[in-house]
Amino acid sequence: MQVANRDLIRVINRFNILNTIRVAKMISRVDIARSTGLSQATVTGISAEMIRDGIILEKKSGNSNVGRRPILLSLNPEGAVVIGVKIAIHQISVVLIDFEATVLNTHIVPLPRRMYTVEEIADLIVQAVQACLWDTKYHKDQISGIGIGIPGLVDSPSGLVKFLPNYRWRNANLQELVHHRLDLLTYVENDANALAVAEQWFGEGRGVDNFLLVSLEYGVGMGIVINGQLYRGQGGIGSEFGHTTVDGTGPECRCGKRGCIEAVAGENALLREAGKLAERGEWVRNRTGEISLEEIIEAAKNGHPGLTEIFSLAGKTLGIGIANLAGIFGPVKIFITGKCVTAEELLFDPMFETVDRNISSNFDIKANISIQKWTQLDWARGAGAVVLQELYKSPVHRIVPII
Repeated sequence: MQVANRDLIRVINRFNILNTIRVAKMISRVDIARSTGLSQATVTGISAEMIRDGIILEKKSGNSNVGRRPILLSLNPEGAVVIGVKIAIHQISVVLIDFEATVLNTHIVPLPRRMYTVEEIADLIVQAVQACLWDTKYHKDQISGIGIGIPGLVDSPSGLVKFLPNYRWRNANLQELVHHRLDLLTYVENDANALAVAEQWFGEGRGVDNFLLVSLEYGVGMGIVINGQLYRGQGGIGSEFGHTTVDGTGPECRCGKRGCIEAVAGENALLREAGKLAERGEWVRNRTGEISLEEIIEAAKNGHPGLTEIFSLAGKTLGIGIANLAGIFGPVKIFITGKCVTAEELLFDPMFETVDRNISSNFDIKANISIQKWTQLDWARGAGAVVLQELYKSPVHRIVPII
């Protein structure tokens, strides 16, 4: 038992040292010992192991006073390579990322149909991963794991997809199917949670112990980080901000309730209301085919009053929700990201005005709200970051790339 305890303590110390290096980017052994409270001998011994394993590197400081330049430790980007996957309405996005979450390669597979079985999606993920690796120097056997982000309810420890509105899946074991096909360590996570992990480990949330991340996509999601830990709730149902009700008589939501934030402020809701304007002849489109978010943003910015009002209502609804979150959690930061941030002032001017009206003057939350730039691959990168987080928690074997 004493040996087991010593082993556990060493793993914990290893994680603390690695995490300190990650946050600092480059740091000396002396400063690691000071930051973690560990002895310099412990830091020296464990860091030597991680250098041998290829997880961290030694670098000389560019600055020095008198004498030798101090030796700093940093992550080794090639210490591990992982795959991140995002399942969206119209496509599967795949990224190959290194130990610092730098994107090495990407691949996107369109999803032209409305409905897919979990087995079909698992097969498509395998094909997309193989295509992503095809023109790189990496082989599947060199990949440390795969993370999959989905816009639904996930019991992360088991990988069970409890509910995915897009395809009406219930209790689907996507993790098992993908693991069986690829023989890789596989994680499935709610996509907003995955984005929160990426923000915490490699974004503006680095070193911030209490923050919220609100994702504005087809629906509205949220990731919660409290005391440095991702909060998932019982069975993975703990951060469904989009399904909190603001108006019980409002439009019907995909979840079956009425008046959810998502039913007013999500991309699905914006497109639905824009479609109603077109059907009534109140908005004459200059394009054919399905209505897109880009189309209605352009028309609203060009001054169409009906579309402008749709975005305004969405922003006000979102503002009420954000004000409530601030009062409940008191976060250091609230990050807002996702495709809908491209609406910019159409959405966020009314949101900030509503936050001001619905929150006590004792809360200075407005300055703490950060609207993030959005790219199509953010979600897949977030899913990959979930794998990196797990690798940080335990000893990592070096991945040697094929030259």
